[in-house]
Amino acid sequence: MNNDRRRYSVIPIRAVGLVKRGEHWRVLAALCSYTSPSGVAYPNQTTLGEMCQMGQPHVSRAIRELHRLGLVRLLRPKGKKHKRAFMRGNRYQVLYEPNAPLPSPLETEIAWNSRTNRWPSHQDRGGTEG
Repeated sequence: MNNDRRRYSVIPIRAVGLVKRGEHWRVLAALCSYTSPSGVAYPNQTTLGEMCQMGQPHVSRAIRELHRLGLVRLLRPKGKKHKRAFMRGNRYQVLYEPNAPLPSPLETEIAWNSRTNRWPSHQDRGGTEG
């Protein structure tokens, strides 16, 4: 259940012509409900999934598509990780205009999948594909 008292959020108008699937639209709307005035948001994917009533893998795929469409940028995580977390949480910037600047000079954009390619593949370790 969402205890947020905000009555509205801002969604990029250009998303209307870009987002084709309903679940991608719902994830964008949920993500935008957490954004700051500069478009920065850092809800975890489980929170977005609860808001959209879908599982975390679906949220992850939707965010990947929103990133591909140029509506979401991935930012380098900040702060300490939660004590039960594997790593620090995701940070996003919703891009209200194409190629929007970073929210501040101190921010760094990261590439998609840069946080999940932490270990070498089985083949890179000298193993064989089976």
